[in-house]
Amino acid sequence: MTLTEVRELLADLEISPRKALGQNFLVDGNILNIILDEADVQSDETVLEIGPGLGTLTQALTECAGHVVAVEKDRQLCRYLRAQFPRLELIEDDAVKVLRAGKLRLPAAFKVVANLPYNISTPVLEQLIEGRHQPRKMVLTLQREVAERLAAKPRSKDYSALTLFTQLRYHVTLVHIVSASCFYPEPAVQSAVVALDRREPRVPLSPGAPFHDLVRQGFSQRRKMLRNHLTGFGELDRAFAAAGVPVTARAEELSLDQWITVANAVRPEKSD
Repeated sequence: MTLTEVRELLADLEISPRKALGQNFLVDGNILNIILDEADVQSDETVLEIGPGLGTLTQALTECAGHVVAVEKDRQLCRYLRAQFPRLELIEDDAVKVLRAGKLRLPAAFKVVANLPYNISTPVLEQLIEGRHQPRKMVLTLQREVAERLAAKPRSKDYSALTLFTQLRYHVTLVHIVSASCFYPEPAVQSAVVALDRREPRVPLSPGAPFHDLVRQGFSQRRKMLRNHLTGFGELDRAFAAAGVPVTARAEELSLDQWITVANAVRPEKSD
């Protein structure tokens, strides 16, 4: 839908965009096409959409996918979506709560294609990456800052625990930067389309290895030397040596492979 069409539809529905729900509606057809081209949805696939809004992306997905599941919190928008898309499986609820509960009926190889509401993008990502429902592929429109964190490289300011948790399971591609003018109302930040493709890490993570605990603790003080503030783990020096990491290394300097190697080699220290 164009900007004029979105404004007219909102007026007809007597809906005002709610900042508290992160509602910014896509009004640029070129961005829609970029999302769809990257998602490459096939007629036998199931797609999960989070925050369908006025259904601009939903309409395209229902035309190409075998089945579309959408989660929308706004009651007024849900009434409109049910009337417009009778084949759509629409869940009227908070997306983070739905994902956390892990009760969606989804096949193992589903995709997520969504313009994520800004206010829930990070918790939704965390649930999709770490939770029960882990998609084969995701194509998401996010605020640019979050997208750049997902795709970040070591030694960059955007490199973070979220980077590593994401790249452990997904290959991340920053597809396209999206101007604020592509949405109504215009957000205060730029956005980006990002693609996440499921993969296995080059260095296998051993069962029970404390990867997440290590990374969280390491990035809690990202500029400090790891050996001086990582606690609760034994044989750190041996683990660093196995990963080719100097004892003076900081969290932001280790690659994903090095973090995995360290996690595989350390031993949790037993408390008295």
